[in-house]
Amino acid sequence: MTSTMLRSRLENRWNSLKYLDSNSKIDLITMLTQSLKDTEKQKKISASEFYGIWGDDGMDDDEFIEALRAERAFNQDIVEL
Repeated sequence: MTSTMLRSRLENRWNSLKYLDSNSKIDLITMLTQSLKDTEKQKKISASEFYGIWGDDGMDDDEFIEALRAERAFNQDIVEL
């Protein structure tokens, strides 16, 4: 997102928030500050950690499709493609 678009969105939000009373603004600041602290504590996860999670059970494509179809439950008939 470009900085101009971001700035515009922030200004729109500010226009909604600027009329809040002081206590509400302080509460909002507290919540925003806490969200920043929580974000810093989160562990970064790499997509490579999910490599191989599906597993290879040795089925070829046709066997996998048939197994998948056998597990589906519909209220309508399955249409062959």
